[in-house]
Amino acid sequence: MSGKGRIIRERYEATCKGYDELYRAEQYAKYAVALKKVPPRGKVLDAGCGTALLAEYMKVAGLLDSVEVYVCLDYSPCMLNIALWRLSTLCSPGKCVGVLGNVEKLPLPSKHFDVVYSFTVLDLVDDLHSSVSELLRVSRGPVIASLLKRLSYKDSLLELGAEVVGITDKDVILLLNTINLHRVH
Repeated sequence: MSGKGRIIRERYEATCKGYDELYRAEQYAKYAVALKKVPPRGKVLDAGCGTALLAEYMKVAGLLDSVEVYVCLDYSPCMLNIALWRLSTLCSPGKCVGVLGNVEKLPLPSKHFDVVYSFTVLDLVDDLHSSVSELLRVSRGPVIASLLKRLSYKDSLLELGAEVVGITDKDVILLLNTINLHRVH
């Protein structure tokens, strides 16, 4: 582990216990916009799940029932431990699982998920194009990601063909399936 990824992981490890209090409202705003456009169904991957706030939002909104399997993947062991606790309270046994992993090299099979969500992750990776390629690789359906509006990463993805599906105060929410993979890298 090196570069920005190592620094980000250390930061999340240090702040994971206060994450929900600091970011729940901001994350919920993104979920409301994104899930209205692309509702969850079938097998869902939450790539960069943090403390599983997306699963919590889906449960409260009555959307978790439409999910067959929910996979919560995060790079921070501390965040994932909180997510696993949350999932144990939200999901029936076997429905929700946690995986320790990096979005830049997903430890998951190709074309496995019906919907992939990745909120507040692509801003933090060392290799944006590898991460997008990996998200697209594991999905057989829509891939939705949020990025901070103020950062140039979103411009790179828009130039490759990503489609804007929504905007919040701080973020732009993109459909990545429209990206021309031959132009990535």
